[in-house]
Amino acid sequence: MARSVRHPRSRTQAIAHHNRQVAGVTAALLVVLSLYTVVIGPDAWLWFAWAVLLLACVALFTVRG
Repeated sequence: MARSVRHPRSRTQAIAHHNRQVAGVTAALLVVLSLYTVVIGPDAWLWFAWAVLLLACVALFTVRG
């Protein structure tokens, strides 16, 4: 069986790829949490989830900036 060859990425490219992945996951969580808020309504765990998502967004933009 042939073995696939992975092309090495530079550290800068790897970091940029990771940042895009984190941004995508954060955006998906924002959409899911927004839909949950509309469908279910607010409760204590929902506010906790919004706080965690907000902290993740702040951390993401701090690291990227």
